[in-house]
Amino acid sequence: MKTIICFPPQAGGNHVKNLLLLNETNFEFYENLYNGNDIKVHAHEGGNLTKAIYYANDIVHGHFGEIMSIREDVQLTENKRWILISPDTYECRSILYTRLGELKLDGYFDHEQVFLYEPHMYHTYFKSKMDDIMNISVYELFNDDIDDVLNRLNVAHKDKAKYLHKIWKAKVS
Repeated sequence: MKTIICFPPQAGGNHVKNLLLLNETNFEFYENLYNGNDIKVHAHEGGNLTKAIYYANDIVHGHFGEIMSIREDVQLTENKRWILISPDTYECRSILYTRLGELKLDGYFDHEQVFLYEPHMYHTYFKSKMDDIMNISVYELFNDDIDDVLNRLNVAHKDKAKYLHKIWKAKVS
């Protein structure tokens, strides 16, 4: 099963990827990453989604444009599921505005982000079944209580994930 996390800038996609990859072996690595001086939780800097990364990993993540750049490969993947982090309300976009700081979104970009992270886009452009597309709103992800999100993601180590989420949330809010 290939899991593809797609998210707008500053919406927490790297955080979700880390929570999905969290296990007993790598918890200390993620704890150090989250407790570091940087507010980013990129386990590997640089790593924009490429064909090589796509084929080498069961869990991949990126912005819509990155995933569109390998659209044919994604379409050909039979067993895939999507996790979309969607800025579908004004409250969600307000969270992103705060995170973006001086890189404020203009009206066009703002509305484009909403459209790009709607399930029907992935159904249409990537030939995915609607049942294979999960939507998490930015508001849900940036909430203190993420039990529902962790349950939907089927995260194995929920206590450790909640601990990392608490650190992440304190840094990004």
